[in-house]
Amino acid sequence: MQRDIMMTLEEAGSETIGTVIATVKPPDQSEFGTQPQKLVTLGLIRRDKNNLVLTVHGKKALRT
Repeated sequence: MQRDIMMTLEEAGSETIGTVIATVKPPDQSEFGTQPQKLVTLGLIRRDKNNLVLTVHGKKALRT
């Protein structure tokens, strides 16, 4: 799910949380809630108000 979140953000650069949820279609809403926070902790994405934004580190991680 984390990779799906990052790939969704790679296409657009940033998306609202609702758009990411609709695109990724997590099987469990509560599961989705923890995944972005893990990516934020790793520095791969950041939260900007209601948006999720792919960071430079996240872009590099997708290329490897």
